[in-house]
This record gives sequence, structure tokens and C-alpha cells, in this order.
Amino acid sequence: MKQSLWTGVAGLSVLAVMAAPVFARAMMIAPAPIPQRVAQSDAVVIGKVTGFGDKLVNAKAIFGDAKVDYQIAIVRVEDAFLGAKDAKEIKVGFVPPPPPPVPMPGPGPVLIIKRHPQFNLTLDQEACLFLVKHPTEDFYVGVQYYDFINKTGDANFDKSMDEVRRAAKLLADPAAGFKSKEADDRFLTAALLVTRYRMRRVGGAGKTEPIDAEQSKQILQALADADWAPKVGGPVGFRLTPQRVFFQLGLTPKDGWTQPKDFNQTADEAKKWLQDNADKYRIEHFVADKDEKKDDK
Repeated sequence: MKQSLWTGVAGLSVLAVMAAPVFARAMMIAPAPIPQRVAQSDAVVIGKVTGFGDKLVNAKAIFGDAKVDYQIAIVRVEDAFLGAKDAKEIKVGFVPPPPPPVPMPGPGPVLIIKRHPQFNLTLDQEACLFLVKHPTEDFYVGVQYYDFINKTGDANFDKSMDEVRRAAKLLADPAAGFKSKEADDRFLTAALLVTRYRMRRVGGAGKTEPIDAEQSKQILQALADADWAPKVGGPVGFRLTPQRVFFQLGLTPKDGWTQPKDFNQTADEAKKWLQDNADKYRIEHFVADKDEKKDDK
């Protein structure tokens, strides 16, 4: 009797497993720290979605040469931290997410693929948006799935906005940031500028130009003076440590930099290079193509 009972339970368990959906999760990158999002944006605003365009707009994709259909959201600007300073309303484009997959009927387990999340706006949504200019059209674009922070239901929203405000202020006046008595401000100013300058511009062909010599010197000195000791967390997130920012410079042996074979020596060698080259090296920043600059006017 006991054996028959367990056989029946086991059989039901097998059927349950066969009938249960099987989820396949897509790999996704972790959200960038807020200062990095600010540095990579052309506009950072708090706004409310008040409506959408009547039809999709077919335009160049942010990455690659293909064209995609953008849904255009109309956003009423409530506060502008970066860019869009005098705008009461802006247009934000995003590629509409596809409909959710429909499980196929039939015997056996059902495979449901969970798609990578993407930037998406809804009517009446209030959020802080991190946006880049479309290279040829008159709207902004949300690029990554984490390029907005919802206002509703987020207990940490005000704290996050303090981070946004601080980063935007340092970007707006980096000279003041480099003069700050706070070491964190001086390093964060350098990290924001390097992140901004070394980000390949949307739609650009990878062209670079040297930045102002004095500002380049200030950035390199701030990196040399920063605390390179390994630590978890920190004021600017794990992606904006001095070592990571240093690697963003893209140095090569032509610049006098050779990566030590012993990775544990990287911090000491990098700080020495920064001290020796602050007066000589000019940081290069990515620029848009001339034709694309003309289209933005």
C-alpha cells in the first residue's frame, strides 16, 4: 500500500514537472552607478510622460547603421539637471518592447524565454531620465534599460537625486570640482570627465581629439592623488574606481604605458605614470562626425 502511494505521488510529481513552464533567463548587465549614467548623458531630467506620438518614427538605430521604429513619448520637464535647461517639454524615443512570448501548447515542458529588459516609458510615468541626443533626429533616446529611475514607489528616489545633482554640478563646473577640499569631489570630477570624454559618441565613427591641456593635467593629477586602495562600494560605485578610470584613458606603449606582468603592481605603476605625465599627456575625447554635427543644428 505504502509503495503504491509513493508510486502515485512520484507519478504526479513527474507530470507536474512536465506541465510546468521552463524559464530561460537572458544575461543582462548590471545597472551603471548614477554618476556614470550622468556622465554618459546629454540630458538628465525629471519629467512626466504626458502622451505619445501618433505614429512610430523610422530612424537610425543608436548602434549600427540599420533603421528602427521609435515610439516617441512626450515628456513634461519638471526639473533639468543636465541639458534641456529651458525646455518645458521634450521628445524621448525608444524602441517599443515586443509582446510577451506565448507558450506553445502541447505535451512536455513549456519553454518561455525571458527577454532582456529595455528602456520603456508608459503614460503618466514620472521618472528621472538619462538621455542621449539622437544623431540625426530632434528627439532624445533612452539607451539602456536602467536609464530611468521611477519616482513613484522608490523610497530612495530623493537620495538618488542627490547623487544626480552632485554629479551634474561637478560636470557643469569641473574647475570648482578640482579646487574642492574634499578628495572625493576631486576624484569624482576626474572620473566623470574621463567617462564622458572616453565614451564613443552615439552615431560617431570613433574619431578623437585632444581636450584642453590644463583640464587634462587636472584630471591626471586628481587620479594620481586619489585613494587607489581596494575597497568595496565607495562614493562613486565599483565601476568608477581610480584604476578603472585610468584604464578608460586607453593608454598604449606609445604613451609610455606598459601593463605590469604582475597585476598587483598596476596601482603603483599607474600612479607613477600619472605623476610623470600629467604635464605632457593630453587626454583624447571622442567626437561626432562633422556631417552629424551639421544635422544637429
